[in-house]
Amino acid sequence: MTTELDNILASLSDIQREAVLSTEGAALVLAGPGSGKTRVLTARIARILDETRQRKFRILALTFTTKAAMEMRERVDLLVPGLTERTLIGTFHAFCTQLLRQHGSHLEMSPDFAIFDQDADREALLVDALGVAAANGEPVSAEDVRWLKTIDQLKSRLIVPEKAAERFRDAKSGEAAARVYRIYENTLRANNSMDFNGLILGACRLLRDVPGVAERVRQTYPYWLVDEFQDTTPAQYRLIRLAAGDSFRNVFAVADDDQIIYQWAGASYRQIERFRADFQPELMQLVENHRCPPAIVAAANKLVANNTFRTPEKQPIVAAKPDSEDAIAVHVLATDGEEQQWIAESIGSNGRDSWGQTAVLGRTRAILLPIEQALQAKGIKAVVAQRRDRFISPEFNWLQACLDQALRPNDVRVFRLMVDAANRVASDELDAEILAAEADAAGASYFEHWANTATASGNEYLATLGGYGLQLAQSRSQWRSMVRAAIPILVSKAGGDESVISDAADDKAAWDVCLKEIRSEKGSEPELDEVIQGLALRSKEPPHDPEAVTLMTIHASKGLEFDSVYVVGLAESVMPSWQSVKQGDASAEMEEERRNCFVAITRTRERLTLTYASNYRGWSKSPSRFLSEMGLAGG
Repeated sequence: MTTELDNILASLSDIQREAVLSTEGAALVLAGPGSGKTRVLTARIARILDETRQRKFRILALTFTTKAAMEMRERVDLLVPGLTERTLIGTFHAFCTQLLRQHGSHLEMSPDFAIFDQDADREALLVDALGVAAANGEPVSAEDVRWLKTIDQLKSRLIVPEKAAERFRDAKSGEAAARVYRIYENTLRANNSMDFNGLILGACRLLRDVPGVAERVRQTYPYWLVDEFQDTTPAQYRLIRLAAGDSFRNVFAVADDDQIIYQWAGASYRQIERFRADFQPELMQLVENHRCPPAIVAAANKLVANNTFRTPEKQPIVAAKPDSEDAIAVHVLATDGEEQQWIAESIGSNGRDSWGQTAVLGRTRAILLPIEQALQAKGIKAVVAQRRDRFISPEFNWLQACLDQALRPNDVRVFRLMVDAANRVASDELDAEILAAEADAAGASYFEHWANTATASGNEYLATLGGYGLQLAQSRSQWRSMVRAAIPILVSKAGGDESVISDAADDKAAWDVCLKEIRSEKGSEPELDEVIQGLALRSKEPPHDPEAVTLMTIHASKGLEFDSVYVVGLAESVMPSWQSVKQGDASAEMEEERRNCFVAITRTRERLTLTYASNYRGWSKSPSRFLSEMGLAGG
């Protein structure tokens, strides 16, 4: 046993140690905020690896974000250096991608399949496919692209095209939706592509329909861990059940039913009930909160006690930190404008050194944007955090499309993206459709034809891009050297030197984070198709500025913690939302809003400030019921 692992085992509480030392059989660990669940998960993985150094099996750990997976891998590697290669620690989508890479041939997929992660790209693909289908006599038109959201809903429920029509009350609508769904799926398959929902659907089909795949998973990964189990959707839980089969029970699930805030995406406390019924797990509870001051823990317990959709045996969280004065403050302002200004003044008065560990949390992004403006007007660095599914600069959109094109040199969708991005980077006007037609006539690949045209264009910068493209077109194994050479040029040409901030500089930072995560997951020298798939699965926002105040929605804050937290808009019909108020006091919607508030306040390490205004956008508001439920003045 390593010194690091020995030290962490010695530092655990009794219940944490019990969870870490459990090995065989199912376990459900109810872990409240700040209870050290990541410590328990990583210590358990490391212990099993350390005790089985001569074995070849791997451990499967499923998370909900690539950032969480990266953190877990890094912690495990510190505890048992060199043994993380015996793990697959990643998101559900990453696990499904790996499964499809290994066994996708049964679904007519090759391992280098593309992942459609952009709605605009999926819509364009479907519009083109509908056009071809209409020309072949099918009763469809471009307007049928409207069925794409319905298709997403069907796929998220694991419903295949052949079963789609029977899900509709109206037979005509069912036939139309099923027809478009079939066309869409056939087109994806013909292009060796998947969309996000298709990853889980495809993995479930493999596990259910292909003999031996589920057993292979169980043999390869005899121990499974699932983080944030309360956030699993029905489809993700179905994936677990199909992989486990009738007898496998080594599933270690960590959950907190007081932090279920993704009901709209399919998360439900019923997933925990199903897990308990199906797996009969041992129940353990991590109740000590090592993050929040006692006053915040007490307020959180009072708040969430008003919910009824909870595990019956659930115990209140217990403060492990010493008491502190003025841990919670409530401020009432006359208008939302005054609330915004007061928050900016309050944060400013705390001093520059505190900004990087200060967060402003709101129910929606809309309530945060004016606060960002108020902070910036006072010279306070502030950033509204949001997920970026695509790079924001044309430079890095071109780079990603160029690498994708190297894998798929005649994919017209990727070709259009690449040519458009190159035109914006180099201020040129090459026409993708004309280039594609010329390539078809010459029997050349789209990618190589663009590269040759660009190098001969007379536009110096476009010629440089064309040279990089030609290097890839001739040998895609050169992608690493191409990327190393291209990125400094792309960033410097965009103005992204040390004195000038540019979108390309931000994207460079995001690119570095993505590649670090992909290398952590796939190894130091991932293949090009693994990089392209990994980029599709990851957000592209740059790392947090350590000197900036973070503004984020409560949903985005889950799993994070800050020294100082401001929770804004604690007024009826703001938080809780108008929709939940309309549904009623005892509704599932109101309970989720209460969990939102619970999550928000328990992000705090030192100081919690709750604010609301008596008037928002000219409408009078009363204090949020959550204030009185927490026993705080102002409610």
